[in-house]
Amino acid sequence: MMPSAGGTSLAATLHPSARGNGCIAYDPSAFPPTYGYDPNLAAGITFTVLFFLSMVGHVYESFRCRNWWYSFFALGAFGMYMSGVAIAILILSPCFFSAAIYYILGALINKHGRQFSPMSPKWYLIIFITLDFISICVQALGGGLAASASATYPPGDTKPGTRIMTAGIVVQLVSMAIFGFLWLLFLWRARAKIVSERVLVLATSFSSLLIVVRNLYRVLELSQGWEGELITHEVYFAVLDEALMVLAVGVFNLVFPGRYLLGEEEARRQRSMTPRKGSEYLEPRTAVRGWEMNGSAA
Repeated sequence: MMPSAGGTSLAATLHPSARGNGCIAYDPSAFPPTYGYDPNLAAGITFTVLFFLSMVGHVYESFRCRNWWYSFFALGAFGMYMSGVAIAILILSPCFFSAAIYYILGALINKHGRQFSPMSPKWYLIIFITLDFISICVQALGGGLAASASATYPPGDTKPGTRIMTAGIVVQLVSMAIFGFLWLLFLWRARAKIVSERVLVLATSFSSLLIVVRNLYRVLELSQGWEGELITHEVYFAVLDEALMVLAVGVFNLVFPGRYLLGEEEARRQRSMTPRKGSEYLEPRTAVRGWEMNGSAA
């Protein structure tokens, strides 16, 4: 949900003479819905359950493959699950999905060779996570300014804060679009090598596209203002935000990256074997156990 910058706060509905005079009777007509609609309870429960189940699944799989980078999917799903609590959580959550996707590309580069990518895995993380962080800070600043303006009596101008929020989302949108180009470039160059991961490649491409569409929706939504068509109709939020993010994280519950990057047989051996010094069965050196492996250096 979006912040109440465009709505009317309770303080703003009260005449100054009525403030501080103890309890007053609740008047729905004096306190209209923030976004012009009453949220649908069934839709809210459905998305909450779906994000919770996705989170549990990713926590389980992350522990199975013992790679904490994949827990970013769980953190993002948890954020979407808690998104009704604060706007900051809703803004932050998709960035966790993006971070996990950056790692998937890095793992593929480590596995198939640095020669297929214009950058090392380390630089993908540094550049794109930094851009996401900048985007979050800009959006938080704009949201704070807009919310502060709407909470005054009479309500102030929320447009400056809204423009700053929009700029932050544009940064995120452009960042993901650039990453998408580099992702496709790697896939083209390594097309003969990634046959065994083609399902993971399709899932990652699908999820990345959904994140881009969601960010584009957010830009259009805020560009219309707090009383625009997109923000005042719940169906757009449900379909172009919540539903897209359920699919973006849910696809990795079905196609968990650790199973494809490790290989099914190797993953089973790694979970079941207890390596012993001197044994012929030593713990395999995989391409996804950390960024200090071969190929991760610039």
